[in-house]
Amino acid sequence: MRLTFPNGEHAAVNLEHGQVGVGSAAGGGTSVAIAGLSPLHAVFANGRRGSWLTVPQDATVVVNARPVKRIAYLRAGDLVCLGGVQVRVESDHPPASLAEPEPASRRRPLDEASAFALSKASLRGLSGPWFGRSIPLSTARVLGRGAGADVRLDGAGLQDRHAQIDIEDGAVVLRPLSPAATFRVNGHAVRGARLVQGDQIEIGEHRFVLEAPGVGQPSGSSETPVPGRREASTPPPAAAAPAAQAQSGPDTPATRRDLSGVYLLIAAAAALAAALTAFFVYAPKA
Repeated sequence: MRLTFPNGEHAAVNLEHGQVGVGSAAGGGTSVAIAGLSPLHAVFANGRRGSWLTVPQDATVVVNARPVKRIAYLRAGDLVCLGGVQVRVESDHPPASLAEPEPASRRRPLDEASAFALSKASLRGLSGPWFGRSIPLSTARVLGRGAGADVRLDGAGLQDRHAQIDIEDGAVVLRPLSPAATFRVNGHAVRGARLVQGDQIEIGEHRFVLEAPGVGQPSGSSETPVPGRREASTPPPAAAAPAAQAQSGPDTPATRRDLSGVYLLIAAAAALAAALTAFFVYAPKA
């Protein structure tokens, strides 16, 4: 990922593994100095488990119009406001470009798994009036401010029929419906895109995320981060033994009990009992 500054306060900064501090101080671990901010206004961090933002001081930080007091997990496309400074989180690569739509008669049939995954695809609102609401994509959806739009969006720069999101040839696609329509996907300004699970769409002040498990791979970012948690690829010790047993079938040597030690103990006990019996029966009497 990288951090961009739409109003030109600073050049773009790559957010690689590690931390990037943003504030008014030039030193003390702050690598992006912007006048008017707290000495260390916020810290952006990125690692194998994703990206997040921490607020080390009592500073004003807003992510997608929601105030942040201590920590916020980030995804590509988020807009972060540090006081009066805007910071956009962009994915490393723009989404796949979009070709002209093929006629329905030429589209390839979908396999059962893909068809099922696409039937469950939906948009979830991240800000504005649609926050927290889910919009199924079982049919084409028109986004805009007009009365005929399926998803009504208000705000400057929005057209009556701004964009359409639909399923074409086994993929979720976003297309403009007006020459003046603009939008962003994962922070990148595009004129249409093929979307995958986790992509964030920004239309004016409105934001949505595509929820479509099994449809492509998330663009630019890994899973939702949880700093300090155990890596998913390393099971906890308590779960390691059951996992190993699950990999071994009921008839494999790993699950058979070695009973040879038990048999030896039984034989030794029997021999000891016989010796004691012989001693008490045949021993000479005084």
